[in-house]
Amino acid sequence: MPRRPPTFRASVAKRVEPETRLTSRQRGYSSTWDRASRAYRHLRPLCEYCDAGALGEERTELATHVDHLYPQRRFPGVFWDQTWWVSCCKACDAAKQALEHGPLAGLDALAARLGRPKMAHSQGARGGLES
Repeated sequence: MPRRPPTFRASVAKRVEPETRLTSRQRGYSSTWDRASRAYRHLRPLCEYCDAGALGEERTELATHVDHLYPQRRFPGVFWDQTWWVSCCKACDAAKQALEHGPLAGLDALAARLGRPKMAHSQGARGGLES
């Protein structure tokens, strides 16, 4: 009876482990953040991106979490500044994350679409506003 050819298996030693990512708690999302986020969503229960048609067509979706318009990993000063908080649904979160990896002009355009001030990028790490 013919034998099956051997199966190729990559060596375990050659596999590259993904970079370790801090947990959400280690990144600052504490129980205090949970309460503040819940209170913000209580005041703005609908996804602000959907409502403004900022990431596609206008629609009405319930917000599932609060997003930082300018990502707090690039602009640490925005974490607790509610100017940059946006109620967000799951669908818009993926599109917004893709925008975060592009040029900052995309986030500036999104801020304008939402009626928010533009981040002063030279002062971004300190959370400054542009006049």
